[in-house]
Amino acid sequence: MENTSASRLASLLLAGEPEPEGLVAKVIEEALASNEGSVALFRDLVEPLADAFEFRLVNVYTHVFARVIEAALPDMDASTLIERFMRIRKPRKFIGNPESIENVFVLSRITIGADIAITSRILRAVFVHFPNAKIYFVGPRKNYEMFEPEIGLELVEVPYKRTGTLRERLGVYPALKEALSVKGALIVDPDSRLSQLGLLPLGEEDNYYFFETRSWWSDEDMPLGEMTERWVEQTFEVPLHVPIVAVEDRLEGFDVTLSLGVGENPEKAMPWPFEPKLLQLLVDRGLRVLVDTGAGGEEAERVRRAIAEVRPGDNGSVTPYYGSFKEFASEINASELFIGYDSAGGHAACALGVPGLLLFRGFPNERFMIRWIPWGDGELEVLDAEALPIEEALDRVQEAVEAIFTAEGLIDEDDDEFDEDDLEDEDDEDDETPPVR
Repeated sequence: MENTSASRLASLLLAGEPEPEGLVAKVIEEALASNEGSVALFRDLVEPLADAFEFRLVNVYTHVFARVIEAALPDMDASTLIERFMRIRKPRKFIGNPESIENVFVLSRITIGADIAITSRILRAVFVHFPNAKIYFVGPRKNYEMFEPEIGLELVEVPYKRTGTLRERLGVYPALKEALSVKGALIVDPDSRLSQLGLLPLGEEDNYYFFETRSWWSDEDMPLGEMTERWVEQTFEVPLHVPIVAVEDRLEGFDVTLSLGVGENPEKAMPWPFEPKLLQLLVDRGLRVLVDTGAGGEEAERVRRAIAEVRPGDNGSVTPYYGSFKEFASEINASELFIGYDSAGGHAACALGVPGLLLFRGFPNERFMIRWIPWGDGELEVLDAEALPIEEALDRVQEAVEAIFTAEGLIDEDDDEFDEDDLEDEDDEDDETPPVR
């Protein structure tokens, strides 16, 4: 963590130390004054407090960020925001006639992986429980498209910038508040960034159902997907087991879909050269691999570097994927195995019932890893790869590959073991980068 006013404040608050006089005010002033200050506020303070999944730190965040909102939006009062939050966070069951409800708004978690794991389960629950209601997904269009064809939704599009400044993030509030000011409408908030984790008032408080994911069942080790199923059953009396992912059928898919995305956190990636060795292992076993290039930039460049180091096999191949995540989810659905880091791809694979192997790295604490393990019908193996050597990680990949593809008859059981020297320099005639197929 960089040495910023926000990181110094976070260190004290995480340790349970009292707030030094004036430090919160300094963090707020810096966040309002510059992009760097905004980045530090969310990266160094907000995210560590939320990612701890502790009841005490939820209260700490609430009291600090209410002051942030008060400073940024002059018509807001911090004490009023805190008092409202303390009321809405209390669990309560929907009481009334579900058939009388005409409109239900469900707020997005903004990231696609979280929307698959959490929001999609809520969408299915309200779709079942309120048969006469229009169900609105409130958030980015690309996330909405992951669910809409499956159950039929309306969209309230909110172009929230995950990496935006404080003013940009709070700037969506006036239009959002107006769009959701529908008399009698229910609003379901799964700890959304749109409401700044429940602090910004939206709609009628009596019709506001807040799922406070950061501290519910804080004494139990369970994934957020399982927690969501418990919450919707308690709140709307709808038992659920499968999240929603809308995909298109493919007549034929790749053997393996692979996602090396790290969601702006490079600590999630295995050390180099794990990725080219992983691709070589798969190609040497005659498998056709589709690799998602992610959001572009450094992530896509890392994928290109890995592909460039792979020598072609007799039957195996590597194909880079450029396109929407919705289309990539369809490719995951058509594949036999998904491999990736902690990302949306793992949540999609698990939801679709596709076997997978996830390598978890760069997580701030064990509870964070447990919470974000995908939960669904897919047979998913999750590796704590924080200190896992490259060779051991490749061995685990090999075991997963053999378990899936030997049974399918695509791999000869007598194949030689993977040789890590496969990627060593060879004669000049073999050094040319092979074409991507």
